[in-house]
Amino acid sequence: MQQIKPEHSGRSIALAKPLGADLVVRRATHLIAAQSRNLWVLHKQLAVRIIALLLVASIGAVGVANRGHMANYLADMSTRVSSLFAQAGLSVAELSLSGYALTNEELIFGAVGLESNLSLVNFDAEAARIRLEALPSIESATIRKIYPSSLIVELVEKQPVAIWTVDGVNFAIDGKGNRIAPVETPIEGLPLFVGDGAADDVPAMIAMLNKFPDLTEGLLASSRIADRRWDLIYDFGLRVMLPETDATMAMEQLLTLQEQHQIFERDISVLDLRLKDYIAVRAVDRSPVEGAEVEPQ
Repeated sequence: MQQIKPEHSGRSIALAKPLGADLVVRRATHLIAAQSRNLWVLHKQLAVRIIALLLVASIGAVGVANRGHMANYLADMSTRVSSLFAQAGLSVAELSLSGYALTNEELIFGAVGLESNLSLVNFDAEAARIRLEALPSIESATIRKIYPSSLIVELVEKQPVAIWTVDGVNFAIDGKGNRIAPVETPIEGLPLFVGDGAADDVPAMIAMLNKFPDLTEGLLASSRIADRRWDLIYDFGLRVMLPETDATMAMEQLLTLQEQHQIFERDISVLDLRLKDYIAVRAVDRSPVEGAEVEPQ
């Protein structure tokens, strides 16, 4: 500091010594750097997003001019941009699934195509929807992106009409007899069909059984025999052996027997309806049972 004495005053006033030009520049440079660091810390994610968007725009412009030489370069840059978006907080951090009960979750995850550092920005929701609807159990799928990091997947499954058991494995099947998905145990309320080749014939069998609701009470399962005919197995121990042809006529005959002779209430194990002209009824034990044999009316 230097002392300057005014001409008309007896006291001195202290004034700051003028700064050199180089010192001013250095201080200004430090100030700008400090402010830049603060802005980067406070707005890092926004800055990365802007940089990523600029990269995408640049790639697009260059690609228009050099379409024939950009395929490999674009694939590499797409991966890098996806990583930048993920680092900026736009990675898929939350997946919401709804509308599924039969479909295995691993199949869903595989169809959605979730990967590490997957960016929500370049996630192809339409391609994922197509893959989901290709699953045997899925009727339709809807995928929504919720920024910055959520993915919502809503599924509509095909409705099973029956359970088919073959070689100890249970499958839910649709109205055309197609497999929807394996299930651990039969589903309550759905009819059970058993045996090789049964699935293809299930729709016709269901249609026939629906004509005779009184004959479906207590029906445990319909068993396909040699892929030619059906046996009806009831929970009270009766097996009804339907013929290979004219099964509907045999069901009408069975209904008449039940209405007139209460076949279901008798101690009978097998009712053979395979012959159109004769119905053989065999008792569980060897002793004769009243009404054990019924001649056709």
